[in-house]
Amino acid sequence: MVKTLIAIILCLSVIAPVSAAAPVESKPTATPTKSAKPAKPAKPDWSELKPAQQAVLDPLKADWSSFDTVSRKKWVKVADGYPKMKPDAQKRLQKRMQEWAKLTPEQRRVAREKFLAIKKMPPEKRAEVKSQWQQYQQSLVARSEPSGQEPSSSQEPSSGQEPAGGTSTQ
Repeated sequence: MVKTLIAIILCLSVIAPVSAAAPVESKPTATPTKSAKPAKPAKPDWSELKPAQQAVLDPLKADWSSFDTVSRKKWVKVADGYPKMKPDAQKRLQKRMQEWAKLTPEQRRVAREKFLAIKKMPPEKRAEVKSQWQQYQQSLVARSEPSGQEPSSSQEPSSGQEPAGGTSTQ
């Protein structure tokens, strides 16, 4: 489970919501001052998205209202770049968005923390972690394949690949 979370977070590093990294706002005092302005609703609202964007971002629809403006704009950029992606990258993105959407808030928090820890590692250590992850994935494939058969060539590429969007965590 933890390793799956790491894979998801590595692949969604560019597009993952940054709410965990956003500064925590202090709670308003019991008597707000006159200069205190009501918080602006995050934009864009789900209804403001184009149908094509809604289709791409559908796995995130239930969580859309919890995203801040910065996160929403990042997801919209992902949706806008989706048609330019290769079909296998589109499938991978959809699958990972669905997996991310299924995580509980606590699992997402843990995944973000692990991602940040990996991101802070020196390149050699990240390469070591990536290698260990790939070995783990291969052992899972080997265990799931009936003995004597070659692993399927349709296996999804390892999570160590550069995520869609062009920014690598390596």
